[in-house]
Amino acid sequence: MRYIVAFFQYLRHNGLKVAVARTFSFVKRKIKRTPVVQNVAVKRPIDVMTSAEDVVAADFVAHPYQAPAKVAKDKLNIGWVLSPISIGSGGQHTIARFAKSLQERGHNVTFFIYESIAKQPAEYSHQLLKEHFDIDVKCVPVKDIDKIDLDVLFATGWETAYPVFNMKTNAHKMYFVQDYEPLFYGMGSKSVLAENTYRFGFYGVTAGRWLTKKVGEFGMPADYFDFGADLDIYKPKIQTPKKKQICFYGRPVTERRAFEIGVLALAKFHQMHPEYKIVFFGWDVSDYDIPFPYENRGIVNPAQLAQIYHESQACLVLSLTNASLLPLELLAAGCVPVMNDGDNNRMVIGENPDIVYTLDSPIELAHGLDEVVNDPDIEARCQRISKRAESSSWDASYDKFEQIILREATTQHHD
Repeated sequence: MRYIVAFFQYLRHNGLKVAVARTFSFVKRKIKRTPVVQNVAVKRPIDVMTSAEDVVAADFVAHPYQAPAKVAKDKLNIGWVLSPISIGSGGQHTIARFAKSLQERGHNVTFFIYESIAKQPAEYSHQLLKEHFDIDVKCVPVKDIDKIDLDVLFATGWETAYPVFNMKTNAHKMYFVQDYEPLFYGMGSKSVLAENTYRFGFYGVTAGRWLTKKVGEFGMPADYFDFGADLDIYKPKIQTPKKKQICFYGRPVTERRAFEIGVLALAKFHQMHPEYKIVFFGWDVSDYDIPFPYENRGIVNPAQLAQIYHESQACLVLSLTNASLLPLELLAAGCVPVMNDGDNNRMVIGENPDIVYTLDSPIELAHGLDEVVNDPDIEARCQRISKRAESSSWDASYDKFEQIILREATTQHHD
């Protein structure tokens, strides 16, 4: 207010020209005295899902990985490099399953936690694995890997392949490949960086034949194990009659599970069979606008999942990259899987007549579900497919996995 009063005093005593000049001079002085506030906006990092330093250090063209000499022993020290443990990660549950099978066969297993994306103390990782993954395993930060004697070292997700490539170790470097990860992203930096890990020269162990074929396109040597099911959990429940119910493995956070196509297929199915209850599981979808009545079960434990299978006549399970583990679990529990057709599913799950394969069109998937629920002998059908799945345990997969490791890393392997 005092500045306005001063202006009019100058104006009255000195005229407009002097008043304006004095005011302009005053403003210039104030501006010079005011400190300039620098732009303090946080810069966005170069996000490549792994350590940028590890990416630029992995010179796999000029300095390709060379496998060391095989070791003369049959009980091995085996390390796995994992990103921080996530309770909802199906891939990490499979890693834990196979690592535990190695422990049970007399091998020493260590998990190395790679903290490129998020920090997670090794003690906390160990606690999560023991409580939620049914494995008691030593956990160590990646930076301490040189303190552990190793015969074999596994990369797991593609982001862990870069630090494994760069590690100075005499261990045989191998790659546990559960999906074709370049397809997790749009065509861009991350997809290319994921693809390049198949050129590192590691020996791959893949989940099913389709992935062996895919990584082989980059010259990566690999062998595969078949999928199995936990038959102690997923088994028929004779006294539980089927309800007028189907279920859906709905994970909107996982693009390759084609959540939107699944919802559209179920909307069509609901028009055809409004009397059927539709159960969603795999993720909390309460904040999605689902255009039909449904039950939202979210993330469930294996026992709860088995109960959903027992009550349902069919399950819609979609996968656009490597096949899901669910189809064999569904078969073992006596629930008909309805799946999108493709080599990625047939080469892994097999040409199984008990699975309903359709084109990945919402209308065709709805027709697949319709075919199941219109079967007048659905109870007998579900008992029959469960009986045929009795040989699909994980035991043969564990045996083959160990055989691959011994064949590639030791002189003790015998076919």
